[in-house]
Amino acid sequence: MPHSGDQQDTRGPTGIAGVLRNLGRLNRPHPVAPAAPIPTNATRVSGPEYYGGPPNNDLLYAQLRPGNAIPDRINAAKSFLTIVVEYALSSVTEIWLAAQDLLDPENPPEARQIALKLMTACIKQSEPSSLDRLQYYKVISSHPCNDDFDDQLLALMALTNNGKNVTSFERDILILLSKWVRVWFKEAAGARQNRRRENGSTALSAAEFNFSQLMKFSTDIVKFNHSAFEERQVNALLENILYVCKKTTSRDDIMYSLTFIDVLITYGYIPRQTLTPCIEVLCGAYTTVKELADTTWNAVANLCRSYMSHNTILVLREILEAPSKKSSRVNNSLRGAVYFLEKLLMANEADGLPQVQFTAVMASFKAALSANNARLDIDIAKAIKNAFHNDTVMSQITFDEWALPLDILVHCSKRTTERADGVRLEATDGMLSPTTVVSHSSSSTFSKDKDNISSGISAVIFEMIQLLEEQCSTQRDFNQMEIVIDFFVKIHGHLPDSAADMVIEYYAAEHLCYPSCMEWVQNIQQLLNIFFKSKIRPAELRISVLMLIKDVYETIKGVCDEQLVTEMILYMFEDIREEEDHKVLDALVRIAVDVAGDEYENLFNKIIEILAEFIPQNGHTYPYTQVNNQPSGPPPSIAPEQQEGSGSALNTVTTGLVTIFIRNMHTSARRAVCAYLEIVKIAGSVTANPDARLTAMRLLFRIRSDAEHAILLVESTESSSMAAFLGRSEKPIDEKENTPLLSRGDEEASSNARQNRSHSVTQNALSTRVSSRSIADKFDPKPTRKPLWTYPERQSLPERFTEASSTVLCTYKDPPPPGQQQTEDYPHAKILSPHTCVRMALLMEQVIIPIIQSGTDWEIYSYVLVNLASQLSNKTAFRNCTPHIRMLRGYICDQLHTNKIPNTDLPAEVKKADIAVVLIHLLTTLIAYNEHFARNEQEAIVKAFQLGLHSWQRTAKPCIHALSVCCYELPMPTSKFLSGILTKLSQIITSAAVSVHILEFLSALARLPNLYANFTEPDFRNVFGIAFRYIQHTKETTTQPPQRTSYPGRGQKELNEGTTTEQPVFPQYVLTLAYNVLTTWFLALRLSERHKYVPWITKGLVLGHGDNNKDVDEQSQACIDMLQRFTYSDAESQKPPSRPAVQSDPYIQNKSWLHGLSVISVNMDTITGESSLTVRRPSSTSYFHITPQLREVAGARRRAVELSSPEPRQESGAGLDKQQLQSSIMPSHIILQLVASIGGASDAARPLIIPDDQRSRLALEVFDRIPVVDFHKIGVVYAGAGQNHEQQILQNVMGSTDYTEFVAGLGNLIRLKDSTLNTGGLDREFDSDGEFSYFWSDRITEIIFHVTTMMPVNLDHDPYCTMKKRHIGNDFVTIIFNNSGIPYAFDTIPAQFSFVNIIISPEARAGFVTTRLKNYSDMGKQFYRVEVQVKPGIPTISPAAETKVISGKSLPAFVRNLALNASVFSHVHNEGGGEHITNWRHRLRSINKLRERVLAPSNGANTATSPTAVGGSVSPSSPANSRRVSSGNMLSEHSLRSSNLGAINAETSGLKQDAGINEVESLLNTFDFSRWS
Repeated sequence: MPHSGDQQDTRGPTGIAGVLRNLGRLNRPHPVAPAAPIPTNATRVSGPEYYGGPPNNDLLYAQLRPGNAIPDRINAAKSFLTIVVEYALSSVTEIWLAAQDLLDPENPPEARQIALKLMTACIKQSEPSSLDRLQYYKVISSHPCNDDFDDQLLALMALTNNGKNVTSFERDILILLSKWVRVWFKEAAGARQNRRRENGSTALSAAEFNFSQLMKFSTDIVKFNHSAFEERQVNALLENILYVCKKTTSRDDIMYSLTFIDVLITYGYIPRQTLTPCIEVLCGAYTTVKELADTTWNAVANLCRSYMSHNTILVLREILEAPSKKSSRVNNSLRGAVYFLEKLLMANEADGLPQVQFTAVMASFKAALSANNARLDIDIAKAIKNAFHNDTVMSQITFDEWALPLDILVHCSKRTTERADGVRLEATDGMLSPTTVVSHSSSSTFSKDKDNISSGISAVIFEMIQLLEEQCSTQRDFNQMEIVIDFFVKIHGHLPDSAADMVIEYYAAEHLCYPSCMEWVQNIQQLLNIFFKSKIRPAELRISVLMLIKDVYETIKGVCDEQLVTEMILYMFEDIREEEDHKVLDALVRIAVDVAGDEYENLFNKIIEILAEFIPQNGHTYPYTQVNNQPSGPPPSIAPEQQEGSGSALNTVTTGLVTIFIRNMHTSARRAVCAYLEIVKIAGSVTANPDARLTAMRLLFRIRSDAEHAILLVESTESSSMAAFLGRSEKPIDEKENTPLLSRGDEEASSNARQNRSHSVTQNALSTRVSSRSIADKFDPKPTRKPLWTYPERQSLPERFTEASSTVLCTYKDPPPPGQQQTEDYPHAKILSPHTCVRMALLMEQVIIPIIQSGTDWEIYSYVLVNLASQLSNKTAFRNCTPHIRMLRGYICDQLHTNKIPNTDLPAEVKKADIAVVLIHLLTTLIAYNEHFARNEQEAIVKAFQLGLHSWQRTAKPCIHALSVCCYELPMPTSKFLSGILTKLSQIITSAAVSVHILEFLSALARLPNLYANFTEPDFRNVFGIAFRYIQHTKETTTQPPQRTSYPGRGQKELNEGTTTEQPVFPQYVLTLAYNVLTTWFLALRLSERHKYVPWITKGLVLGHGDNNKDVDEQSQACIDMLQRFTYSDAESQKPPSRPAVQSDPYIQNKSWLHGLSVISVNMDTITGESSLTVRRPSSTSYFHITPQLREVAGARRRAVELSSPEPRQESGAGLDKQQLQSSIMPSHIILQLVASIGGASDAARPLIIPDDQRSRLALEVFDRIPVVDFHKIGVVYAGAGQNHEQQILQNVMGSTDYTEFVAGLGNLIRLKDSTLNTGGLDREFDSDGEFSYFWSDRITEIIFHVTTMMPVNLDHDPYCTMKKRHIGNDFVTIIFNNSGIPYAFDTIPAQFSFVNIIISPEARAGFVTTRLKNYSDMGKQFYRVEVQVKPGIPTISPAAETKVISGKSLPAFVRNLALNASVFSHVHNEGGGEHITNWRHRLRSINKLRERVLAPSNGANTATSPTAVGGSVSPSSPANSRRVSSGNMLSEHSLRSSNLGAINAETSGLKQDAGINEVESLLNTFDFSRWS
């Protein structure tokens, strides 16, 4: 026999011989000799009877055999675990036989467990015979130690190949598994209980793990071997599985059990004797563990697909019908049976499931109701509801079968006392009616559970109602309508609004409430009792009853007895004063309004009296529903979502009065005035409900008057800015969020404290000022309340109205005194009665003035503040209110002068400073009434604005805007306070929020010389100082490379919390405005006074760039050049007519030099000496004609004249021509006389000659094309009456008279053809853009106005007016004279580059005929509303960002200034917020580029030493392009700061020469003028 170490794969004999031999080995008795350790060097006594294994296999086998020590045998067994797996052994049975006795229960657990593992390995690595399998099974099944069960189960799993092979022990294994299931379930349950009791851990114990593996193994055994088992064996195991399901508390146990049952059903069958308990378990599992609902249904479905389907259905029905037969069943099983029958009822035939009869299922459901279980009732109701949702089931239900399920639902509905939305139901006359909302505040668990059950039943009933409602409404031939309506009436307490409406509609459609029905009176009473009288019912449902009765009234009012009709109407209004539901009250009021409109005046008066009774008397108000500080409210209603804020009863009545006014304002003046008087009473009553007062004010503040004094209503009050400022807008502006903390702090701080602060230029311009108020005071937690109104109001008035003027109603005007002639302002005497005219004075007396004077509820106060200014801008409407206007002005001025704002219940986010802002806006509007004010009253207005500059920080901006208007409308009072205003402005420049507005104000003021005629030097210095501070601050806060101001990113951190988005977004606009202010105000100085300010201004420009910047930037250079140009002269030099150049004339010479920031060109006749001198500077181009008075030149001139004279030559001149004359003077002589000095002049002070080549001439030509002034294009558009479309507007070729006057005031009329002016693209050759246009200019600015009405229209070839659109569409700013009577939308004329629209609208709307016939001779009496619109995304910075009212006399100048600033801003915006390059800077850059080209070295020549490089004539021996590189830079770089010539030479030329050579060259350059002349 070979040794075990031989690597032979001989398994020994196979077949029957191998079976017999193995049988003998299994039956061989084990040796009983005691084990003894085997020495390592001992020889083999008896080896193993198999082949294969490692070299030491013999020793290990001997060590494994009985008789050895247990530890040695354990070690050997562990070694054989590896050997069995890694080596091919001829027979592993020998190894197992040697270790079998280790399973003895008396051995240590380690020995038993290693033996089981060795057995498992031997089984896996061999193909045991049937006898071996049986022996293995007996060993495994007889092992008694539960501690080894995991290894024991693994061995059995290996023996059965994971449950797939039970050969040799198929009769015993299910019995074994049944025993194990019961045993280990108890072990697992005990371990689970102990684990939860001790530490609550969720980790599985060993017993639980063993049980789970056993359940899985049992499932696999049945799955793969069901056919090998007897039914009794399967039944025994199934009973234990069902036992586990009934007893366990673990979801996993149920899941394993259900999996077993499902496998048994799928691969086998359920024994009949256990079918009922099995189905009960499945039903209970469904109810207990919802996660396993699909699993349980799959099991039942599989049962129903088998031959047991009929029995399964019978069992399910038996389970449900058991309560009616007094047979006990677990409620969970009942509920599961309901679920399974429901699924079977709605099953699809394609799924192979049997059909069940609807009637049989419903009968079982009704029998199950005997269980008296609410949860079961929910399931039954849900099942019925789901069945009715199934189209297939519905199609099978016959007419007679509808009653049973609906009766079941009625029974279920009685088990709840609340509706689906939580409304409590109470029994009235045997029926449940809704009463109150259920409160679930009880802490009792039983109570909560009961409430949940009740809510669940109600929800199911509600869903069923919805389904039936849908069936009734969608199916035309629905035969069960009467049954359903009867069902709805029985459960009316559960009906939602729509279902109740269906009942009412059914009554209406079948005319059950009309006299054609015998019981029509009783039916009306029934509807009123079950629907209208139920106060908890939604308003729509109750209103529908009212509408039905109103329809009955409309039908019978002309037919039935008048008393009967009257009683019906009076019965509806009998309890109107006690009605608490505002919608029902609203319906009653609407009926009252309609009924009053249908009858005569007496009935109308009665209706007004009924409604007027709601107006509070003696300070009392009537009950109403609170709209502020409401409680959390009832649960969500099953009714459709209602509008929030129910309002008060008085509000509903007020709505009715407003409706009466709207309906009668165009038909009956008397009725409209009656309603108007009551509405004014409500608005002025301090005890009335706020919402009612608001409703009244919504009408009152929308009343306007047209140019003919007729009353009209407007939809929009155009008050968005004020609404946003007070937080009443749906999208509040961001200004408050970016406002410094000071503005939210102590607004009542004394103005003297502010004046004492230092305003040094070196201070941070945006330093944060600390509020004296504490943080706790700033954020005082006031109770928040929901606002009653926001802007824009979604539905301003209760009824739609036309904005057309009334033909019967006008504003009241006091009749003229006796003897005075009636003018056009006075209407005819027949309509002067206060009973037929709207008295606006009444509104002022009772509403506006008391509220402005003393304040009121914040909702009312804010509404007046927001909307009053817009209404006051309609001056025509207040033609009879002069005393009231003066009184209103007095109250506003007093409040602003004394800082005493009325005490009101301001919300936490609104401060008194915000109120002051709105009051300032109101006062600004009152400027339009200045003809009614005395001189001291006008001065009080200006003083209020002056005080507002510093009283509150947030009032500075509106005050600046108001003062801009005062400059035009109140010039004399404004001039009086102007010095103080400038002082205040210089004190508030630390606020970045007003930077742009201050500069725009100063810019406009500079163009009104009458206002500052009495200015003194400190006043002018104040203006210049303001500009300097903004220049300094802007340059300090923006990062800029040399010679270019960069545009800071939008994410740049602001310096402090006080910075708004205006300045940081476009700092370059601030910078441009500041320089414009410097320029315009310097030019505003008298010529004789300008030189006094030059040193101070120059110092500010040169030294005002901070310590780290030693260069003067381009803007400052251009400004200094402007000072040089205009300090001593205002004269404008005109370009002389150009003489035809004679190319072949060698005596005409042109030379140009660069000198500082100038280009000096000399065009000279070298014979006569006559010269044209052109000085090109950044800010101007000057022309001079020079005639030198020299004797030689005079003689040469006479000879030249003789030669050129057409007269016959005298004898003395015979034989002479011009070629024989000699040059007597050269251009260099002129430049030497102008700038030369003997010695001592630095290179920077000497001119630099420009080469006379093509590039230089082209550069000068390009330079001459750059305008000396800034140029702007402004569009002007006229919108006629009713025009709001682009095509209509652009087709206008003329406008109204006032429009023509306005356009004429914008500038001067110019002829376009052959014009030398810049027309901004208008045709100057063929008049294709019209013959004329308007042009305006001053010394630094030009504006061309693209007036569309002056452009031709050709509708045949250009119906869309694209020729006009090409100009208007490219204008950044467009002025719209809007005479349409319609608010102008920004995108009416869409254009990519249209950034700003300035809208001008007459304060009183006028029609086409009125605008043509009205007398506009005195434009000072005509007033217009001016508003600036900007493209979305652009900040509003104009003084007219909020609408301003301007007189026609001041309108052109005011609008022109707005347009100019807007155009500058648009240029900055169009460049992305980057620097705005003015024409002066363009010219300066061109000079600098020319200097760089001239100084650039060429051809490698040493330009510093070349005599011809620095100027003079170019000799034939010298290259034409050999030029001197000047040692001096331009003024902007070093000439203002450096005098070190050697340093300048080294920096600019970069030449590396010896010190001696440099000294000599420097000396020569100083005295040798020929090098540069």
